[in-house]
Amino acid sequence: MVRIMHLNQTTQKRRGLFLKPVSKKDAPDYFDIVKRPMDLSTIRDKVRKIEYRNHEQFRHDVWQIQLNAHLYNNNGRNPGIPPLADQLLEICDCLLEDYGDQLAEAEKGIDR
Repeated sequence: MVRIMHLNQTTQKRRGLFLKPVSKKDAPDYFDIVKRPMDLSTIRDKVRKIEYRNHEQFRHDVWQIQLNAHLYNNNGRNPGIPPLADQLLEICDCLLEDYGDQLAEAEKGIDR
C-alpha cells in the first residue's frame, strides 16, 4: 500500500514537471545549480507578450528546460527527469518542423 501511494505521488509530481517554475520549497539548492531557470508557463507568457522574434528563440527556451533538467539531476538525484526533458525538446523540434512554413510566415509580421 505504501509503495502504491509513493508511486501515485511520483506520478502526480511528474505530471506537473516543467509546467511552473521550480520552487525553493521543492528544491532548496536548485538556484545554486541552475542559473537560468525556465518553465513552460514562462514560455507561454513570453508567447502571449510576443517576446519571441523567431522560433529559434522559442526553441532556445525549451532547450533551456532540457539543459536545466540535466544540470540539476546529473548526480542521479531524479534520474527519470532528464529523459522527460529530452522528450519535451524532441516534441518541440517535431512541431517546429511540422509548422515551419506557418511559423516563417508569421515571423515576417513580427517587428524585429
